[in-house]
Amino acid sequence: MSFSENKTDYNTDVEQVAVEANDQDDQGEVFKTNVNGENYRTVSWYSSFALMFKVLFSVGVLSIPGVFTLVGALPGALLVIGWGLFNTYAAFILGAFRLRHSGMHGLQDMAYIVGGAWYREIVGILYIVGYALVTGSGYIGTATAFNALSEHGACTVWFSFVAFVISTGVAAFPKFGQIGVVAWVGVILLYIAVMIVTISVGVQDRPQLAPAGVTEYGYEVVAKGTTFITGMTACLIIFVSSSGTSAFIPIIAEMKNPKEYKKPIIAAMGLLNVTYLVVALVVYRYCGIYIASPALGSAGTFIKKLTYGIGLPGLLVSAILCQHLAAKYVFVRLLRNTEHLQTKTKTHWITWLGSVILIGVISFVIAEAIPFFSTLIGLVGALAYAPLAIVVPMTLWLYDFGHYRKGSMGQKALWVFHVLFIGIGAFMTVGGSYTMIQTIISSYAAGTVDRAFSCADK
Repeated sequence: MSFSENKTDYNTDVEQVAVEANDQDDQGEVFKTNVNGENYRTVSWYSSFALMFKVLFSVGVLSIPGVFTLVGALPGALLVIGWGLFNTYAAFILGAFRLRHSGMHGLQDMAYIVGGAWYREIVGILYIVGYALVTGSGYIGTATAFNALSEHGACTVWFSFVAFVISTGVAAFPKFGQIGVVAWVGVILLYIAVMIVTISVGVQDRPQLAPAGVTEYGYEVVAKGTTFITGMTACLIIFVSSSGTSAFIPIIAEMKNPKEYKKPIIAAMGLLNVTYLVVALVVYRYCGIYIASPALGSAGTFIKKLTYGIGLPGLLVSAILCQHLAAKYVFVRLLRNTEHLQTKTKTHWITWLGSVILIGVISFVIAEAIPFFSTLIGLVGALAYAPLAIVVPMTLWLYDFGHYRKGSMGQKALWVFHVLFIGIGAFMTVGGSYTMIQTIISSYAAGTVDRAFSCADK
């Protein structure tokens, strides 16, 4: 046999091994790498970190400092640490469940295994509603930035519409790998903006929003007179700021190696919660009750314009990612296990672009049509994110480890822990909903509710 024949046989063997390896990697995955079509699994673990981090790092970091005024520095810090640790653990439960059960694209697939079709539909509806509303909040946040930079140069509705158009255009790229660069840009710029505000309030002589002559700024280690409503509001807002872990599963589904899911979760959740804690404690310490909402306006007009100018892309990227996530759920649900999922057919493009536009339109209309939108986000946090981030992960764990109920003392303790958090999730849902409804009623009574599609500066 000639050398050339040996070389040909060797190359054939190598190609066969590569194909078999790809087939093994594809086993149980929604998106295949060894397919006659587009490869969706192009995201590295560090790009996954940027995507995961940016989905969460937006509204939360701008609202948590103000929440500390409701409960004080110590309870606020404990809430950030406690919910941060729990949501990190819940994210690991989701990643591990996905690894043990093939074919998982999102939380709704996991719900189907545990509770059947009815559980899947409920989780799917909550997922769509939750991420559509967060997308809408991204439009409003972007409009707020445009208002700050232009000194309210146009109707806020028009600024929100511009955000909708840009977000829809970028979210329409079909793969997470294609918007990974945008995620990095959003992470870096918004992080810089937040750090500028944090440093600025620390070096200024007094809070910019404090009235002249005021020397006590209302800083308290433990706030006095905290009621159930104010305490529950603080608990809910801090919880929601790190509870979007259901977004991690579709991101993992497009990783080159989904088995590396622990790396981006550790990096994203670790950096997120350390940043929340540092920013909230510093801003609250130096501003007290004189914190702007959102917090980027807490250091005066110049810093407000500077930080909104730098952070504007970061606010918009959050809307882009959440719009993409909600649209991807619809897209995969409609085309799963068909040739159109990864092949650029006419059906593929109509389904995908239709999903992106539909989610964008719903998000825009809700954001502008409901006059108490910020409170509505809290309400949806209770109705959607508490079940998605607390109840569902706990039921997944119990599905796989229910036998711990009759195991050793340590196993029984773990079983009780997860059952207990199902109760906590139910309490957050009911208690949080009650709190937000009472807040809406109080806002109407005080006459502070704006009209729908208002041009007012936000």
